[in-house]
Amino acid sequence: MIGDPQRLQYLEAMGIASWTSRYRFVNAKPTAQVEWEAAPEPEEPAPGQRLQALLETPARPVERNRVADESSAQETAAPLSRARALLGGDTARAVSPRPSPDRTAGSDAAAVSPASKASGPEQALADVAKEAAPAVDPLRFTLSLSVIGERWWLMLPGERLISAAGQTLLGQMLKSVGMPAGGAPLSSLTWPLMDMPASDPIDEAREGIQVFCAGQARRHGMNVDGAIVVGDEVWSSLLSDPANEFEWACHHLPHPDDLLASANAKRECWPLLQAAGSAWQQGLSSPE
Repeated sequence: MIGDPQRLQYLEAMGIASWTSRYRFVNAKPTAQVEWEAAPEPEEPAPGQRLQALLETPARPVERNRVADESSAQETAAPLSRARALLGGDTARAVSPRPSPDRTAGSDAAAVSPASKASGPEQALADVAKEAAPAVDPLRFTLSLSVIGERWWLMLPGERLISAAGQTLLGQMLKSVGMPAGGAPLSSLTWPLMDMPASDPIDEAREGIQVFCAGQARRHGMNVDGAIVVGDEVWSSLLSDPANEFEWACHHLPHPDDLLASANAKRECWPLLQAAGSAWQQGLSSPE
């Protein structure tokens, strides 16, 4: 006789998962012997079937990763080759792209139009110049924003504050053309918001002024259709650029402190002031 642990090991080796021994009662009928059928082993596929299964299995994720790696390598190598072309290397080599694996021999031998040949090197040089443009210091300025009659901005210089006499003169100038004298101060903008290098300081500063003014108009529920820019600051030229995207026209006036001691400066300022007053009256008479 062997113990139950050993018997269980033998039964497990024969394929019987669970068995518990029992006592035989006196005069009891013997337990019928059960023949356990072994589970059929899975048939191993033939070598030809295994090869066919491997051929039918798609390998798209691997191919996609390979193509992505090749495209990233091309993008990394392209700026380097174009930079070598600027330093005196082969321009045609910098312009011509690497042939892709999917391109056939016929497409490689296709003729390139003369216009594309002529514009290719120039476009490559322009792209390299744009990519190689170093980041420079941003424009630095401060402007004070006020509102005239809930319709126009009054943009004052923040670096060169207007004196009390200049404030009085500015109010008299606005009154002389029929505009409200006192502009309600709203807020001030100090640019840049973060002291970081800029790739295009002019465009970034212009966009910053646009966003700042649009936010103030939305916050105070105003519909602004004009502006008076006082002084000749670094940001003043951004508002007079014909390429700007402001929704309101700008009228420029000299700094009031420069007009206090010069009669000639006042005479030269008068046409500018009249143009601003005419635009203000035009906006009042136009329908909403």
